[in-house]
Amino acid sequence: MIDVNALTVRFRTKTGYFDAVREASFHVDEGEVFGLVGESGSGKSTILRALTGLAPIAGGHVKVGSHVPGEKIDRSFRRDVQMVFQDPYGSLHPRFTVDQTLREPLAINRIDRQDQRIVDALREVGLGPAYRFRYPHQLSGGQRQRVAIARALIVEPRVLLLDEPTSALDVSVQAEILNLLRRLHRERHLTMVLVSHNFAVVGFLCQRVAVMRNGEIVEQLDIASIRAQQVEHEYTRSLLLATSGYRRDAVQADSVGSAD
Repeated sequence: MIDVNALTVRFRTKTGYFDAVREASFHVDEGEVFGLVGESGSGKSTILRALTGLAPIAGGHVKVGSHVPGEKIDRSFRRDVQMVFQDPYGSLHPRFTVDQTLREPLAINRIDRQDQRIVDALREVGLGPAYRFRYPHQLSGGQRQRVAIARALIVEPRVLLLDEPTSALDVSVQAEILNLLRRLHRERHLTMVLVSHNFAVVGFLCQRVAVMRNGEIVEQLDIASIRAQQVEHEYTRSLLLATSGYRRDAVQADSVGSAD
């Protein structure tokens, strides 16, 4: 479904040109959930934007289904490929009700039965019809992200790109959104690309992962290898050790507190 070959994304700055992504290559099969992991600034989100045509492709080749981002992007591409952004507070129009937010992509794509589709979309993400005419400021962070997911899915895409969809949410709400995404993937047989810095999030949803550092993919491996900590690159190992070290320190601190 997705084929990325030697992708380079270059931005112009005041001091010259900067390559945010350098010769990244990976593929994602139809119906697969693929993860991009790395620290902030490693180029993960830039790759997602290149897949949607929102970031300039300076080199390499990208293909999503039958579409080639960077060439003329038609309405069918916009319908097939949808994105859920990191910030549920900034991704919704503050003066649009939930109904207006969900109706707009239907109108743009000239899709009929809009009222019924809006009700069905809200029900699918766990929101009842009572939320239909609320504004974003009347919703919690988790409810806003559910609306953003409904907006992406209402046009029935084949590919869903997720840019850290849970990082701005409370831990308890994160679990709800992750469970929702896993159910939607299973029911709709969606192809997903998930960007995250959290190995636990990636391990919950993804089958395979690419680890990024300074704009480059340093390693690709399956989730079973990550869980077994069977990795080859030192950077991947350091990310795993940092995560396990944090958890171990937290457990030790809790045990000390209990003993006191």
